[in-house]
Amino acid sequence: MNDIPFVTTETDLAAYLIQSGYKLLVIQYEPRANGRQRGIFVFQADDKITDFKNLFESGQASINLAEYRTIKNDLLDRVMQGLQ
Repeated sequence: MNDIPFVTTETDLAAYLIQSGYKLLVIQYEPRANGRQRGIFVFQADDKITDFKNLFESGQASINLAEYRTIKNDLLDRVMQGLQ
């Protein structure tokens, strides 16, 4: 089994992975050249997570849109709280 956590800065992908049952470990923050920070979503290592990422990026992912929107809004709120 892969022990390296999966990392993404894409909120849409992070919301989909959470909806698919993957565990978000932490949201980290990284400074950028423009002085702002960006959120980095760190997920528990899992051998299948890349398959779900590929489904999402290819437009083949199956989602419950209402649940997805709720999860994404929650993530955005958490990111904004961390930036304060």
